[in-house]
Amino acid sequence: MTARAAGVALGIAGAGFAAGQLASVEAGIVLALLAGLVGAAILHQVEARRVRRLAERVNGMVGDGPDRRSVQVGGTGAWRQLEIAINTLVSAYQRRGARIEQERPWRRELVDSLVQPALLFSSGSRLLSANDAARSLLGIPIDAENVTVVQAVGSAALAEAVREVQTAQRPVIIDLEHGEHHLRASVSQVGDETLLIITDRTRELRVEEVRRNFVVNASHELKTPVTSIQTLAEALEVSVKDDPDRVIALTNQLSSEAERLARLVRDLLDLRRLEERGPLERAPVDLAELARRVVAEQISRAEQRQVELSVDAPERAMVAGVVGDLEGIVKNLVANAIQYNRSGGSVEVTIAPEDGMQRVRVTDTGIGIPQQDLGRIFERFYRVDTARSRATGGTGLGLSIVRHAVERHGGTIHVESLLGEGTTFTVRLPIGSPD
Repeated sequence: MTARAAGVALGIAGAGFAAGQLASVEAGIVLALLAGLVGAAILHQVEARRVRRLAERVNGMVGDGPDRRSVQVGGTGAWRQLEIAINTLVSAYQRRGARIEQERPWRRELVDSLVQPALLFSSGSRLLSANDAARSLLGIPIDAENVTVVQAVGSAALAEAVREVQTAQRPVIIDLEHGEHHLRASVSQVGDETLLIITDRTRELRVEEVRRNFVVNASHELKTPVTSIQTLAEALEVSVKDDPDRVIALTNQLSSEAERLARLVRDLLDLRRLEERGPLERAPVDLAELARRVVAEQISRAEQRQVELSVDAPERAMVAGVVGDLEGIVKNLVANAIQYNRSGGSVEVTIAPEDGMQRVRVTDTGIGIPQQDLGRIFERFYRVDTARSRATGGTGLGLSIVRHAVERHGGTIHVESLLGEGTTFTVRLPIGSPD
């Protein structure tokens, strides 16, 4: 073999050895990569199982399950920090839950103790508690539990208010009508529950309406005699010069209108005084003697209308009260009985003891009161026959004064009437002496 041939053979052998060595290195790298992937997969599975166990433990701790032990994550570094953070968070959550559970009975006791209608709803808008006032106002059956807001209160507006409070976490106040009632509802969040407190504003709004009507009616009633007085004064001024014979008639009319105005002002002041619920300076009053005196004063007026008056009373009928107010009760009832009677009719006043009370009954045979008006005749300025009342100088306050005077003395008043046949007013006042 020549030297050249030997060199070539040696080169070929070296190249084969290098190729074999390279293949071995590549195989090692592949095996290392495979080992790394397998290790990563195994590590991933381990970490996945650890995370899954962690999730299960946390869910068990914050859920409804009985497991309340600390979370054991295992590992070091970040895993240890995560374990501490989770246990701290869960502990705070559990303390809050325990506090809420302790508060639940207290909230229901609070609802039951409130004077105002009150209801308590869960976070799922289900009825948890309603006090007696709420059940009475809203008509909630005593056995109604876990019902929805709409089922409990019968109002979509209230249900929406509860939903808004639960969503926005801020109080809401709404006004609404429920049947014949005008309600104001205050809805607020208490812990994880919703408290609904209701105020019945029906009476308040009616009082406001009565006051507005009173101002309007009083202005109208005062305007009539004032206008008449102004007109008569102007006519009188002219007549003094041009028609002296007319002066006396105008003067009489002027006096009549002035008396009508004075009577209206006097009645307004009496009504205002009676509406003030202050103490009464009571004194012994003989109702029998008082009734006989009032009837005697009305005889002349009754004769003008051809109405017969009579009194049926014992020798004495004692009560404790304010003589002026008691006289006003009898006088107004007798005057009305004469005014709304018919020619040839009669008015009878009877007094008798009854169940610890003195019963005063005024019966007439007059025109009667329509049934639809019976519930309103004690209102201020309410008139069944407006034209007749004003023609006779009535102020429209008499029966309102009577009702307030009777109630101030601890009594009651009742009316019965048949249209075209007559009316009976029955007043009951306590028998007694001043304290």
